[in-house]
Amino acid sequence: MNNTNLSYGVVFTEKYRRKLANNHNYFKHDFFTKSTIVYQGEHFYDIDLKYDIVDDILIIKIKNDHSQISISPEKNLISEFKLDNHTFVNSYKKNIGYLELLTLSDEFSILKKHHKTSTENRDRRFIYHTFKKKNEQYYLYYDGKYSSIKTDRDFIKIFPNNKKEIIQFFKENRFLLKNDFAKFATKLTKQLLA
Repeated sequence: MNNTNLSYGVVFTEKYRRKLANNHNYFKHDFFTKSTIVYQGEHFYDIDLKYDIVDDILIIKIKNDHSQISISPEKNLISEFKLDNHTFVNSYKKNIGYLELLTLSDEFSILKKHHKTSTENRDRRFIYHTFKKKNEQYYLYYDGKYSSIKTDRDFIKIFPNNKKEIIQFFKENRFLLKNDFAKFATKLTKQLLA
């Protein structure tokens, strides 16, 4: 692994001190998992990876014969990665960061941004951080643009000629809207593009 393009990046040092065992700043879990990453157009398989969703950075573990280090590869050179059967894409210059790909079709994609916030806490001996999951933000990638989607107004901005159809769809599919937004958004978008 040393002498590959993937070994370039910033050496990673954990900046959050944690006190609670299962409270962390990572997607799913705080340990490295075998994953796939596409870096500078090249696929790398079985990479030890974890995803910090507070700071929106990837951390990979690089091993050689004598040691191992953790690095954060250059974000703008990562186009996608797969972690725990979840595929993420880089939104590049849109300042959205990594988005989980939920639906992919020839015409559009539905994506989700995972968020956690960090809170600094103090006790008698030291400072530590706790983390709280924030509401995920959903995006529709359509016609070369990422658009935040949550309400009927968001869809009307993207599809202004379909206002009545969108409002009707929201009324008729309230259960799906509340229980599985990704399926709701996919179904609505397919209907609008049909």
